[in-house]
Amino acid sequence: MSIDFHGDILPFYFPTTTLVVDDHEKYLDSMPLLLDPALRLRSYSSPRKALAELGSHGIRAVPGGGWMYHWKDRSSQTRELVALDIDSIHRVMFDPERFAEVSVVVVDLTMPEMDGISFCRELANPHIGKILLTGTADDCTAIEAFNAGVIDRFIRKSDPQAIDKLQLGIRALQRRYFERVGGFVAEALALGNVRFLRDKAFQQAFRDLVGEFPAVECYLHVNPTGMLLLDERGRGRFVLVQTDEDLRAHYEIASDLGAPPELLAALREGDRLPWFGEGDGYYREGIRQPEALLHQAVTVRGEQWYHLALIEDVSRFQLGKLRNYHDWLGEQDQALGT
Repeated sequence: MSIDFHGDILPFYFPTTTLVVDDHEKYLDSMPLLLDPALRLRSYSSPRKALAELGSHGIRAVPGGGWMYHWKDRSSQTRELVALDIDSIHRVMFDPERFAEVSVVVVDLTMPEMDGISFCRELANPHIGKILLTGTADDCTAIEAFNAGVIDRFIRKSDPQAIDKLQLGIRALQRRYFERVGGFVAEALALGNVRFLRDKAFQQAFRDLVGEFPAVECYLHVNPTGMLLLDERGRGRFVLVQTDEDLRAHYEIASDLGAPPELLAALREGDRLPWFGEGDGYYREGIRQPEALLHQAVTVRGEQWYHLALIEDVSRFQLGKLRNYHDWLGEQDQALGT
């Protein structure tokens, strides 16, 4: 259930819902018992009702999605400025219905109301992953749909490994959903000051630092820069990320304000990072004993020199105000009477 941090680090990720569509009620009833209980499933025996329900919710605005500006000094079709609303990524975690977002559909091929391939063609959101459940004699039809890009995977119901394959397929497509939804944002960030998301050297150091923390949500944050990680009960950790350039800027500010020598030495060496718990992450007058707020850092060389520290005091993020995944799942089960 925890996020797999191998590969590029996503600017945002949270558990999502899988839609299961099959006209056999008994099969639908058995699915939650066979799959990981941490997977949220919504079941429909009517494909048309499922499509109507999906359409009524629309498509979520992309967190961090920005605007394209043309340069004002002269007209140009090739010079443009991208402005990203990074704060909107952080705000997503306060959306109590974020987990209801559908990222994957699992649909039976043969249904009297509408076949599974037609259902997949009707989906309005192009980012949703599509898994087709087939019978033994349906391979040719499924292969044609796969080659045409209508579906992403197909699984025979009669396959002894069907449930294992389905679970792996759902997990992979859930991650791909966020890779697609956040692709523009991640690409734009990689061209700017937040390059670490796609830096392989950083990714290894990040995984080592996070260790066994069972993160199910992650959100990029700036000022201070880093990744906020949440487990299923809403408990958090923050991976503070500073480059050499960040530390030099911080050192100049702290030095001008007469910061204690120990803090200045840490900023100069990069072996410890300050975490003040509020503000933009920079030293300011009035902070008491800032040297006591230093955290051991790991340094790694990638496209830049990065300094990382794992912060356990995440009170600044007011996590008590958000609905965590564990409680949300419980609410869904109560609503269904299970």
